[in-house]
Amino acid sequence: MRYVGSKNKLSKDLAPIIQGYINKDTKGYLEPFVGGANMIDKIQCSNKIGCDIHRQLIALLQYAQEYGDLLPERILEDTYNEVKNNKEKYEDWYLGLVGFCSSFGAKYFGGYARDGKGDNSGKWSAGAIKNLKKQIPNLKNIKFQCCSFLDLPKDKIRGYVIYCDIPYKGTTKYKTEEFPYEKFYEWAKEMSIHNTILISEYNMPDEFECIWEKEHKH
Repeated sequence: MRYVGSKNKLSKDLAPIIQGYINKDTKGYLEPFVGGANMIDKIQCSNKIGCDIHRQLIALLQYAQEYGDLLPERILEDTYNEVKNNKEKYEDWYLGLVGFCSSFGAKYFGGYARDGKGDNSGKWSAGAIKNLKKQIPNLKNIKFQCCSFLDLPKDKIRGYVIYCDIPYKGTTKYKTEEFPYEKFYEWAKEMSIHNTILISEYNMPDEFECIWEKEHKH
């Protein structure tokens, strides 16, 4: 699924690293910032949980799991504007579909996306929805939950591999409010006592160890 900050292009590098930490004793694989599910869909584990604070995003992923064949082929600009201006009339999954799959840069209602100037064919949205439909078979065994990482039950998460694809500092925000970086660092350190924590970020505090890096144009 096209999504802001997607690691799909880096998945060939990252997925094997993550997979290397999962073994027969691993209780589960968790992504507290699942986004467009472009990493979790490539990880092999019998218990996979994908969480995100964005309600419409999770609703869309859950809907796609069950009713992927019913997704429309494209979103035209008139539809985009109607939904954007009347969000209260539509279900969360449909808001997610229109908001992400037909918006510039896949940023939630970040402006209608076109392949070129004056192009109102919905071609860009058609490509985004096609990508989502291709992804559906790999979403079937994932438990999607809408929640903040701070609300996860710490006492029940032990023996997990946890991959955190947090919003990078100094880059386009996923939402209007600032991400609580300091709270996240403390949460990650606490969770690492009983779990393996892997984080994608440009820079981290000194107590975190860099295990892989790569120059990447985007």
